[in-house]
Amino acid sequence: MKEFVKRNMCSATKIFMPIFVLVFLLSGTTKVFGVGGISNSKVIVPSTETVPKGQVEIEPFFLLGLLKNRDRARRFGAGVRLTLGALQNFEIGASVIYLDIRDLDFNLRQAEFGAILPGLKYRFLDEGDNMPFSLAYQGGVFIPLDGGDTPWIIEPGGLILTKNFTDLFSMDADFVFGIIEDDAWSFVSEVGFGYYVRPWFQPVIEAAYIFEDSEGEDSISIVNLTAGFTSPVTDWLTVIVGVTPDIYTNNINEQVILSAAFSFLF
Repeated sequence: MKEFVKRNMCSATKIFMPIFVLVFLLSGTTKVFGVGGISNSKVIVPSTETVPKGQVEIEPFFLLGLLKNRDRARRFGAGVRLTLGALQNFEIGASVIYLDIRDLDFNLRQAEFGAILPGLKYRFLDEGDNMPFSLAYQGGVFIPLDGGDTPWIIEPGGLILTKNFTDLFSMDADFVFGIIEDDAWSFVSEVGFGYYVRPWFQPVIEAAYIFEDSEGEDSISIVNLTAGFTSPVTDWLTVIVGVTPDIYTNNINEQVILSAAFSFLF
């Protein structure tokens, strides 16, 4: 049983970052995004685990955002992530996203292709080598596809920390800095905890803080929580479901995000 749980935990540590990206794409005026194209272990928070060398993850994902104070408008997101295990402990990938917004009666108001988000992750410290925790570097670029209305974002550096307290209970935490094209900068930090109540079912609780400082504009802050689960159904398929309500916002509308993704490992 212990080896079976470990195998399923390894499968679940290669899940998805696009959910995190779309949470911020759906959040209205903020330009802050997480690193796209990389794998993770919880619903939102990335882990230090990487896709095995020579293997590929393909992950379609879907979101529904309920925006408050905007006549209860609904935003929909969908896309796909492709991540390659390029080397041992090193992965590269990209996420492609699509968005639209609809009103209370589901009438389409706006639609756009979204963006491409290439990213990479490299684990340089491994808890399995008798270290107290694992550490990994993450970095990426946000490339908008809306004809110039949204600025580029370069995320030159970020760290990820993973700690497995037991075979069943784990924590992931990370931060990433972003340089925004129009003389602004951003900071994102998050932490998540997961516990395997069954080898195929991991409830997850997470918290995130997002900050954007724009030149000559009011800064934006968001604090949200995520509750959900990951389910490694097989060695090659993991199902992810989450709910992310904002609990504090500054200069931006509050919302609730419902998310789902399906991660396939080949």
